[in-house]
Order: sequence, then structure tokens, then C-alpha cells
Amino acid sequence: MATDSIALGRLADALLKVESSYGVAPGGNYQRVHFYKASLKESTPLEGDPIIGSGNDNFRDEAAIAPALSEHGGGLELPLCMNQIGDWLTMVFGAATSTGTTNRTHVFKSGLLTLPSYALEIKPIASDYRMHTGLAAKSLTFDLADAAGVQRMMLDVLGYGEAIGSSSGGGIPVAARTYAPFKATGTGTAVKLDSVAVGKLLSAKFTYETGLTQDRYIDTSDRFGAGVLSENAQFSGELRVRYAGPTYDSLAEAETEKTLGIEFVVGANNSLILTSPSVRFARSGVAIEGPGGIEQTIQFRARQTASAPMLTATLKNQIATYP
Repeated sequence: MATDSIALGRLADALLKVESSYGVAPGGNYQRVHFYKASLKESTPLEGDPIIGSGNDNFRDEAAIAPALSEHGGGLELPLCMNQIGDWLTMVFGAATSTGTTNRTHVFKSGLLTLPSYALEIKPIASDYRMHTGLAAKSLTFDLADAAGVQRMMLDVLGYGEAIGSSSGGGIPVAARTYAPFKATGTGTAVKLDSVAVGKLLSAKFTYETGLTQDRYIDTSDRFGAGVLSENAQFSGELRVRYAGPTYDSLAEAETEKTLGIEFVVGANNSLILTSPSVRFARSGVAIEGPGGIEQTIQFRARQTASAPMLTATLKNQIATYP
């Protein structure tokens, strides 16, 4: 007797395309994308309806049930692929300025007033196609550590809704951009302050938040009316270092600002460099947890300057244009 057949994430598929109208799945051919995990969903909880006088059996049990407001969004855990990341950076920052011929340089900058929205179709099993529309980026996070495998990133999104169908709306899918993963550890990764590598760095976490929220309009049933950038964008994070002295507390006390650079470099024409012109550290102190090694975790927060946005992402590869 054969073993039972179960749904496997390995067989899932994801197709992506930018929208021309918010919340409306575009036609045409979508592009395949790679991912590790996807928690996108539209959920509608249930609430009690405390109606009185409905002829109930008793006076204690729930009398009626009504739907709550729906919510749509979630996270995508993605590989840091030197080719595919441009599509995700476009979602987070907006269109890049691209230069070059064979070797291309794409420069993404924070601070735009609007961001593009996307449709993403995910097929968990055969004949089950879930079209997520109105997806816009809420945050992008990088966790850096000396780890095995491929460097990953987490993209959180908010969306308009999820439509479930029995056939694909992605047309004839375009092949995914050539998979060029960046290793999670190696000489190509660097975190720098004023162009000097941070010493004895154990791990680091960086999060860019777009400031995205969602408006609810009374004429759109139970779904969101629009994704809006109503809050300030923020770039913040933390550095976990082997303690070697009061350097960071001294910087915090003096309110000294530094230029932060985060580098993922494969070669001269294949790299991703994130640059923030001005970051300030929070005073964190140092804790001694026992007789072993002493660590320090330092929080930072970035700002724009008079001449530069808060965060610039410079991507070098051989892709002509995004999206």
C-alpha cells in the first residue's frame, strides 16, 4: 500500500506582476519568483452579535454571529538573489534609476510619496490559485549572522484582498530571473561605519519601514479602500558586537552621527550596497551575564540629510530594468 499524499510546499508556485490599478489583478503574463515562506492571507474573523429579543433558547449562550472586518497581508521570506531582489526593492522603494549597458547599476532611494502595488498569485496545490491584489510593501528586514545557506530577507506587505480560483490568472508565466543567491556568510558581507568595518560583529538586524497604512472607506464593503503612506518612513536596527570598550556609548552620549553601509558583494558588477548617510546610536550600557564572553547590543536609528535620502540601495547586476 502506498503512503498517503499530502500537500507539499515544495510544489507551490508564485507569480508576480505590477498593477496598473490598485487592487485590480492585471492581465497578461506574470513572472515567476522564488521564495522560502509565504504567510499572505485574507482573514475574516467572527464576532458575536448581541441582539436582543430574537427568541433564544436561554439567556446565556451566544445569540447570533456576525463577520468582523477582514484583513489582508502577511510576510514573504525571500532569498537575497542578486537578480530577483530588484523586483522586491522596486516594491519597497519605487522605480530605480538605472544606468550602464551590459553591466547595469540600479539606484533605489527612500522617500517617494507613492509606491507601486502588485498582484501575487500563489498556488499551494493543483487547481487552487490564490490571487493577492493591492500588495504594497510595509517593511523589509535583513538579519545578518554567521550562518549556513543563503542570506534571506523578510518582506512584510499589506494588500487589498485575496481571490480564490481554480485556474491561473497569470497567463503564460515568464521564467524567474536567473537565481543568483548570496551566501549567508563569507567575505562579501560587511557592515561599515564611515567606511570602516564594524569590528567583532556577531550579528546585525536592519529594518526599513515604508510608513504604509490602509484606509477603510465605507463604500468598499469590508475591504480596504487604499494603501496609503501616511506615516514617516523609518530605518533602524541593531548591532550585536563582542564588547571591546565604551565606543558606542560614547558615540551615543555625544550624539555623534555616522554613515552606515551594509554590503553584499559578489564582484565588481554584482553587489547590493545599502547606505544611510546619518545614523545615531542609542546608549545601551553593557551587561555581564556571567564568567563568559561579554556582548553588547546597540540600537540605531537613521535620518535623511539636506542632500541625501535616509536610505539608498545600489544594486549592480546584468538585468536591464525593473520591474
